[in-house]
Amino acid sequence: MVQNIWEFISSEQFIKTTLSVLGGLGIFLYGISIMGDSLKTLAGDKLKNTIEKLTNNVFMGIFLGIIVTAVLQSSSGTTALSISLIRAGLMTMPQAIGIIMGANIGTTVTAFLFSVPKISEFSLFFIGIGAILIFFFRNKKTNNIGKAILGFGLLFYGMDLMGGVLKDLSGTDMFKNLLFKFSENPVFGVLAGAVATMIVQSSSATTGIVQSLFESSGLTLKGALPILFGNNIGTTVTAVIAAIGGSLAAKRASAFHVFFNILGALLFLILLSPFYILIDKIAGITDATPKLTIAYAHLIFNVINTIIFVWFVKHIVWLINKIIPGKDDLEEDFNLDVFNERMITESPILALESTKNVILHMGKIVKKMVDLTFIYSKEANAKVLEEALQLENIINSLDHKIHDHLIKITSKIDEGHSKVLSKYLDTIRDLERIGDHCENILQICEHVHDNKGYLTIDAWDDLNLMFNTVTSMLSSCLIIIDKSDKNLASKVIEIEDSVDRLEKKARKRHTIRVNEGICTSEMGIFFVEILSNLERIGDHCENISEYTLNDEYYVIIDEPEAGLRNKNDRININIQPYKNNNK
Repeated sequence: MVQNIWEFISSEQFIKTTLSVLGGLGIFLYGISIMGDSLKTLAGDKLKNTIEKLTNNVFMGIFLGIIVTAVLQSSSGTTALSISLIRAGLMTMPQAIGIIMGANIGTTVTAFLFSVPKISEFSLFFIGIGAILIFFFRNKKTNNIGKAILGFGLLFYGMDLMGGVLKDLSGTDMFKNLLFKFSENPVFGVLAGAVATMIVQSSSATTGIVQSLFESSGLTLKGALPILFGNNIGTTVTAVIAAIGGSLAAKRASAFHVFFNILGALLFLILLSPFYILIDKIAGITDATPKLTIAYAHLIFNVINTIIFVWFVKHIVWLINKIIPGKDDLEEDFNLDVFNERMITESPILALESTKNVILHMGKIVKKMVDLTFIYSKEANAKVLEEALQLENIINSLDHKIHDHLIKITSKIDEGHSKVLSKYLDTIRDLERIGDHCENILQICEHVHDNKGYLTIDAWDDLNLMFNTVTSMLSSCLIIIDKSDKNLASKVIEIEDSVDRLEKKARKRHTIRVNEGICTSEMGIFFVEILSNLERIGDHCENISEYTLNDEYYVIIDEPEAGLRNKNDRININIQPYKNNNK
């Protein structure tokens, strides 16, 4: 057996087969990636907002998980999206559980698409149409539609390419013996499916391969089923990656995904024989093609899994909470009930006061992003960069969510509380801008790391002082937001003046170093850009302090004082709070 394998690996056929499979797999994965990304872009924020609003119970979550995964063509993408909402504090773990369970059902749509006869023959047609829409039309929406169509075509072209090669390969004695092991040892099939899906990061791809092998008689139905079970285990790796560095709830949701899929695979491994008989009878009654038979098996497996385990969600959550105990700092004093619209109607003042907790939650995430930015500026760490950029997305989501919530309160409160609401609106804007400046610094540092740039010890001394100062200011701002501490607000404003002076001195010192040849001019530009972004972070911290310190900050400008129009004008002027645009 070993000699036969070695002879096959050494043969020209192996090289040709390997290249064809890798090429086909690459085309397939790229196609499903750009199709999912394009559909996600076309759906826009509506997709995320729908998920946020309609996950009040597990069953609604399951329904949404099915729909969203069918659109995105990726159960991993849906799970990662729900975990990002948990990390933002916009979804609880129980709400996400339904989406995760539904995602497993939604991903079976791809297998049914592969079962449609003749569709692969039109793959090049779809690729051509998609390319035309991308390259000959400038409208963004049309481009995204083109990318979705192109991805659809590439998906089938890649799968067809792999299928042809695998069909030839499955006719060899060595490959027949290897595949026979799957039928003889189902555990081996589960492991093979799990490992393959972990590697390619797509259960749809491995399911498609199983369909091709079964169609070419290279794999029996009893040997194919365990691989499907293993696919569900392998797809959980994306959720695990998405939860790394995230909140406790995100880690628990990821753990649930792993538990749910492993328990389901184990259950069906025990019930393999009756499940095989069921699928075989369904295929016979419906006269299903081999590919459609696998699609049926994939769907029924996931549906039964969900129906069984949906009644044990509380027990699994209890177990996960025991395995991953504790409480996340970012989740303290924050409750999704803050966004309850009924509270706005019944008690708008209470709704306004409760919003402060969400703003503090947002501020803590901003503070964490600043800390990660500081860490990444010193060392090229891809995980730190990824987590920091994920936090930026979370900050943007919270900014929109809080903003929309406050706007709904506006018409239901008096003038005095309107000033508080205006301060809250400006505060979240400043917090969101701090996240933007951190993103700028991260992009600069990423370029520096990629090009092996470096700064002198003196330059780092200046940057360290700037980073530490603005970090301290931001920490103080969180206390100011929470306690309305005017003394602390005054100190922050004083510190900001020092930051301005420090930034100017650091610029001058670095200019001298560049002139003396100690630092390169290119690094000088990057250094100045980082300094500028840090100084702007200080400005936004000062703004937040001013909102608390200056009671006259929000003064309604009456019409005669404004002097913007005479009495004959009929122009409507929307009075806005005064804002110093230089900061």
